[in-house]
Amino acid sequence: MGGSELPFNPDTTLLIEWVALASIFGFVAMGIDKLLALGRRSRVSERKLWLTALVGGFVGIIIGGFVFHHKTSKPGFWLPVAASAVLWVGALALSSHFSTSAAVGMPFT
Repeated sequence: MGGSELPFNPDTTLLIEWVALASIFGFVAMGIDKLLALGRRSRVSERKLWLTALVGGFVGIIIGGFVFHHKTSKPGFWLPVAASAVLWVGALALSSHFSTSAAVGMPFT
C-alpha cells in the first residue's frame, strides 16, 4: 500500500467522517445539557440526545457523558445510545466488508 492510499474505501471513510462530525455535535450537546442542568434551566431533551446518537453522534454522547459526568447514573438513557452504537459499528463493518470484497472481485459473502 502506497503512502497516498486510504486504509478504507471512500464510502467507509465518508461514514467515519460523518460519525466524527456528528460525535463533535453529540459531545457539545452533552456539555450544554450538563451546564443547563447545573443552572436548573430548560434542558436538551433525552430524545434529542438519542437522535444525535442515532444519526452518528454516539461516540460524542458516550465521551461527553464521562467527561461531564452527565447521565452516568441513568441506565435507561444509555440503552438507546448503545443500540445506536451497535447499528453504526455494524454499518461501518458492512461498508468496509462489501467495498473490500467488490474491490478485489470477490462475491458478497
